[in-house]
Amino acid sequence: MPATREEIEGWLRFQAKGCAELGSPFYAALLESSADDLKGQGRVWQLLADFAGEPEWSALALRMMAAVHRLVLQDRLPLLAPHYPSVGGDGNAVIAWPSFRDALTEHCAEIRGLIGRGCQTNEVGRCAALLGGFLEGAHRTRLPLRILEIGASAGLNLRWDRYRYEANAIGWGDEHSPVRFVHFFDVAPPLDRTVEVMERKGCDLVPIDPTSEDGALALRSFIWADQLGRLSRLDGAIEIAQQTPLTVERADAATFLERELAGSKPDVATVVYHSVFLQYLTDEMRSRIDSIIHEAVSRATPDAPVHRLSMEPEQGRFEVRLDDELLATSRAHGTGVRWLAS
Repeated sequence: MPATREEIEGWLRFQAKGCAELGSPFYAALLESSADDLKGQGRVWQLLADFAGEPEWSALALRMMAAVHRLVLQDRLPLLAPHYPSVGGDGNAVIAWPSFRDALTEHCAEIRGLIGRGCQTNEVGRCAALLGGFLEGAHRTRLPLRILEIGASAGLNLRWDRYRYEANAIGWGDEHSPVRFVHFFDVAPPLDRTVEVMERKGCDLVPIDPTSEDGALALRSFIWADQLGRLSRLDGAIEIAQQTPLTVERADAATFLERELAGSKPDVATVVYHSVFLQYLTDEMRSRIDSIIHEAVSRATPDAPVHRLSMEPEQGRFEVRLDDELLATSRAHGTGVRWLAS
């Protein structure tokens, strides 16, 4: 059943609250103004009404913001750009709002088309939350890792071992990496562990090539325009992607896993992982994925173990789990990591 105007208004306000809590006052204010406009059946409603059949967790609000941000990054909205921090603007959402609203009308068809592409954030900050899980898996198995990411988007998180992580004067990873996570850990995982990645593969229904001009633009557009740290880390991850090529396979997660987990892979620990992914799946697909992984785990042997690592929302926080064990919690973009495992 299609969502009502009131429900979509609620989605916008919910996302505005999330942006405020995660340090993006610019987007929070623009989304609140968008919700007010939609409530009055203004231009935002005219734009988003076509998407009323989508589920609540389809990230419609962020897709709208990314569509407008993309045009700003392309230098196509000269009245709006002076207020977008990502291109040197002042971050004044009050002054930006009329130009933002006008852009929805002037570029309506293009923005609608961009919204229709779906949500592709590939937030590299989540690597800080996942790091402890990879290190724990390698520590427990004493084996190199074979990593399989489902919902991999541009594959930036498949290169997590090329980044630098620091906490309490201790570091892990490449000291010269352009991607650095410095103030991400409230309680850090043990960083005195080594890991070797022997194989890395990923799949996505609509993969992005981060080394292409269009792919990089798409990824940058999904970064909230006043979060320059996230934008800098993304640019660093794109640089590393150019140096460490890999192809994210265009495939659904179940088909990908059925093939990759069909046989035993001795002398490596296979880690299937995902982050903020399950919400985009149907119940049927989630059940199918669970069954495939469960069967692979049950067939695994000590010299060819299989584990599942996840970072997914649960009751207002994001939980990092290795199989069924809660290892850590974090916030949505990988900050505030609190290691819980003993």
